[in-house]
Amino acid sequence: MRAIDSNITDNELLIKYKSTENSDFLAALFERHLHLIYGACLKNLEDEDNAKDVCMEVYELLSIKLIQHEVTHFKSWLYRVTFNQCMQFLRKKNKSKKNIQEYQLNYKEDMEFSLETHPSIQKEEILTHLEECIMNLKDSQKQCIQLFYLNELCYNQISAQTKHTLKKVKSYIQNGKRNLKICLESKNG
Repeated sequence: MRAIDSNITDNELLIKYKSTENSDFLAALFERHLHLIYGACLKNLEDEDNAKDVCMEVYELLSIKLIQHEVTHFKSWLYRVTFNQCMQFLRKKNKSKKNIQEYQLNYKEDMEFSLETHPSIQKEEILTHLEECIMNLKDSQKQCIQLFYLNELCYNQISAQTKHTLKKVKSYIQNGKRNLKICLESKNG
């Protein structure tokens, strides 16, 4: 493995990996976030050996998925891939449905939909559909949704950054969530 400049950004590593498919770039990106991946695995699986196994599965998945998908927010996307792989591991281990639901993100609260309402779409496809649906939102809704969910800013911070009133920010997020739900349901139907 050749040495990769530590000043290179995640986005630059992604671009270089996608254009060359050189595993050195993927390895550098993976190593940079290994502590986060392992931490998420350990939290969800509660077993060090299983967490290490799933980390390696995530690495293998990244080599394929990063070529197939256009990733704009790498850390959020990586967390979702890691989380999905943990859930798949738990299902394979025949854990009870209760344990799986306990670890799932609360989509009803955050996005007003549940993965169970989209049985024909695999979780990885949902990410792709979600990215497509976000891109189809009106600019103000897209900006507020991305700042709220991906950048994890509060309404006041979004209002200050976008110069929209607090009432407008709340409206854009609410309408954006509704439009995302409609868009995702149309992709499932």
